[in-house]
Amino acid sequence: MPLFKKKDSNQERLARILDQIKSVDSPDGWEKVTSAAVGGLTDLGFSKKGPFLLVISSQGRGVFDCNTGDKVARDDELYGEWFNERELICEGIGPIESENICTCGLQGGGLLLSNQFGESIEVVAPNWPVYDLYFCKEYKSALIDGHGSFCKKLESEHIRAYGFSWCGKYLVSATGSDVTIWKKL
Repeated sequence: MPLFKKKDSNQERLARILDQIKSVDSPDGWEKVTSAAVGGLTDLGFSKKGPFLLVISSQGRGVFDCNTGDKVARDDELYGEWFNERELICEGIGPIESENICTCGLQGGGLLLSNQFGESIEVVAPNWPVYDLYFCKEYKSALIDGHGSFCKKLESEHIRAYGFSWCGKYLVSATGSDVTIWKKL
C-alpha cells in the first residue's frame, strides 16, 4: 500500500485556485503594525476592553498595544494560577490587569474568523505542515473559484494562532516564535 496517495482532481482544482491569489504584506485598508519575536509562544488573546493583545510564552506573559505594536507590559512568571488551560482563560497584566482574556493556541480555542466589515480569514494547508493564511473581503472565500480577486495571501508558515479582535479592527497571526499584528485603517 503506498504511503501517499495521488492528488485527486479536487485537490488539484483547489491548488489552482489558491495559486492565483497574490501574496501581500498587508491587505488593502490595513497596515502591518508589528512582527515581533516571541520565543516559545504558546497562546494569545485579545482584550475586549481596549486595543491590547495578551501573548503567553514559555517565558511568561506580555501585552502588545495593537495600535503601535509596542510591548506595554511584561511578566516573567513562568507558572502560576493566572492561566487556566482547561477553560482557555488567562488573567491580564498591565493595562488589562483586571480582565480575564479568552485565549487560543497550543491549548486549543480560536479567535474570530470574520469581522463586521465583511472581511474574513481562512487557513488552508495544501503544503502541510505549512499553513497559508488568506484574507478575504466582501464575504468571499479563497477556496471558491472566481473569488481570488477579493482575497490576498498574508503568510505561509507554521501558524499557531490567528484571528480578529473582538472589535474587528485588529488581526493577528502567530507562530511558535513570533507574532504579527495588523490594524484596520
